[in-house]
Amino acid sequence: MEEARRPEITYPTRVPMKVIGRQEELRPDLVMELILAHLGPQAEGDERHQFNCKGAFISYTFWITLPNDQAETPLREAIQRLPGVVMQL
Repeated sequence: MEEARRPEITYPTRVPMKVIGRQEELRPDLVMELILAHLGPQAEGDERHQFNCKGAFISYTFWITLPNDQAETPLREAIQRLPGVVMQL
């Protein structure tokens, strides 16, 4: 059986980033600060986030524009070090 090919991605590309964490600790303003520090200004409206809360956990979804294939990993590593972060999708 032939292996599935990865889709070709052209940059810049706009993608969703979901950050899940403990409701008492995770702050969306700190996540946005890191997004802006790593990626620069984002498209109008993308500085707002959506959220969903369940029990002790909350998830924030941000839309980000990645300028190249090297930009996502350092951003995710920085976000993972924030207080309260449990997982990223």
